[in-house]
Amino acid sequence: MNRDLANQSIAVIGYGITGRACVRFLLSQQATVCVFDRDVNIQETVKSDTNVKAAVFEPDMSLSSFSIVVVSPGVSPHLPCFATYREQGGVLIGDIELFAWFNKTPLIGITGSNGKTTVTDMLGKVLNSAGLHVELAGNYGKCAVDLLLEQAHTATPAMDIVVLELSSYQLEMTESLQLEFATILNITEDHLDRHGSFEAYKAAKQRIFNMAKNIVVCRDEVFSYPLAMELNEVGITNMSTRICAEVGLLNSLTGYSVGEILVSDSLSNSSIDSRSSHLAQSIAEPCIQFNGSALVALSDLHLKGSHNYINIMIVLAICDQLSLDRQLTIKAICDYKGLPHRFETIRVSTLEVAGKASTITWINDSKSTNVGACQAALACFTKSDDYLVLIAGGDAKGVDLSPLKKIIDSQVNQLIVLGKDAHKFIELIPNAIHVRNLQEAVATSLSLIQKADRANAVVLLSPACASLDMFVNYQDRGNMFASAVNEQVA
Repeated sequence: MNRDLANQSIAVIGYGITGRACVRFLLSQQATVCVFDRDVNIQETVKSDTNVKAAVFEPDMSLSSFSIVVVSPGVSPHLPCFATYREQGGVLIGDIELFAWFNKTPLIGITGSNGKTTVTDMLGKVLNSAGLHVELAGNYGKCAVDLLLEQAHTATPAMDIVVLELSSYQLEMTESLQLEFATILNITEDHLDRHGSFEAYKAAKQRIFNMAKNIVVCRDEVFSYPLAMELNEVGITNMSTRICAEVGLLNSLTGYSVGEILVSDSLSNSSIDSRSSHLAQSIAEPCIQFNGSALVALSDLHLKGSHNYINIMIVLAICDQLSLDRQLTIKAICDYKGLPHRFETIRVSTLEVAGKASTITWINDSKSTNVGACQAALACFTKSDDYLVLIAGGDAKGVDLSPLKKIIDSQVNQLIVLGKDAHKFIELIPNAIHVRNLQEAVATSLSLIQKADRANAVVLLSPACASLDMFVNYQDRGNMFASAVNEQVA
C-alpha cells in the first residue's frame, strides 16, 4: 500500500468530528479528498473549503474510483458498498489506522466495554504528574489524526506518550498500530446492533492484542486474556509471553490484587507504604497490594467500587512497567476524582416528611450505556441499607437486558424506566414505573422516597442504554438529569 498520500484520490465517509479531522490531515498530505455523508446538505456544509468535493452517501454506491476510503467510526463498515469496494481491491480503513500509518510516538491502548474512559483519563493524569508530556486521543480526548497535524508544527513540544482509548468500532478497522502496552478491561454484551453477534464484538476488541508488545490482563475477566491462549492457536507462546502484569480483586501473592493489611487507625491520607513504619493500634484495612505487599488503602481513594479498584490496578501496573516512581504514582491516583457523568454525586438533599428528615443522594451515571456498566454501579450498593431508586432506559442496542434482573431484584427498591426500550425493562421487572422524561423521573423519585419514609435514599441514573433515542449524547442526558434535580430539589 502506497502511504504517500499526495495526489491520491481518497474518500472520507462521514463528516462529523472524526471525519473533519481526517479531511484536515489528508489535505495537509496533498491528497484529493471527497466527503460523503448522509446529510442531504453536505455540499453546502463543506463548500467553504474549495479543496474538498462532497456528495450524499448511499449504502450501495460505487467507490471504485478511490484508492483509499476512510470510514468514520459511526458508519458501519459492513454496508454493501464497502464489501464491493474491498472485493475490488480497495483499501478500507478507519481514522486510527490512518493515524497508525504516520505516528512516531509511543502508544498505550485501552479498551473494554466499561471503564476505558476512566482508565484513559486517570492514566493520562498520572503520567502528566510524573512530568511526561501525554496526550489522550481516539475515542476520548483528541482525534488521533489531529495529533499528527499538531506535531507537524515545530513549535509544539514532542509528545512522550499517547494514550488511546479504542472502541470496538475503531479496532475493527485497525491493524497497523504499534502499542507499547494494551489492555482489555472487560467485555460484556454491547453494540450488537453494529457487530451482529457477541462473538463478532469480542473479536473486534481482541484485535488490540495483535498490535501490542506488552499486555496487562485482569484475572477476573476471561476475555481480558488473548483468546488465542484459550484456543491453543499457533502463536500461543508468543502471546502469553507478552503478558507483563496481571490484576484482580481476589487476594493473590502474585501481581496486583485487593487484600488486607494491619495499619494504624490513627493515620490516614498517605499510602500504606509510608505508614507501615508508624503502626500503633492496628486494624485490618482493605488495600491494593502487589505480590502480597500493600500499596495503598482503599479508604485513601476517591474512586470506590470493585470496578474502580480494577481500573486503578491497571493504571498502577502500566506505570510500574514504565518504571515511574511508585509513590508519586500512588499519590496521583489518590488525588484522582473521576469523570463527570460516571457515578458522579451531583447533589445531596434533605426531604422533610412528617417531621422526619430523609437524606437523598443523587448520582449521575449517565455514561452507563450498557448492562455491564449498570451492574457495576448497582454493585456499589451491595452492603447498603439505603432506599435505592434506579432510573434506566434508552436504546439498548439490541442487547439482552436479562443479566440485570437478579441485581435489580436484590438491590433496587424501585425501578423507573424511560426511552425507546423502556418496555424491555418492564418485561424484565413488571413493577417498573414508565415515565416520559427525566423531569418526570425526578418527580416520581421524590414521591417514592416521601412514601418510603427512610432515613437515607439514593436516586441513581444508570441507564444501561445508549442515549441517542432522546438526547444528543450521554453528556446531554446527564446534564438534563442534573438540571431536573436542581429544579425540583430544595
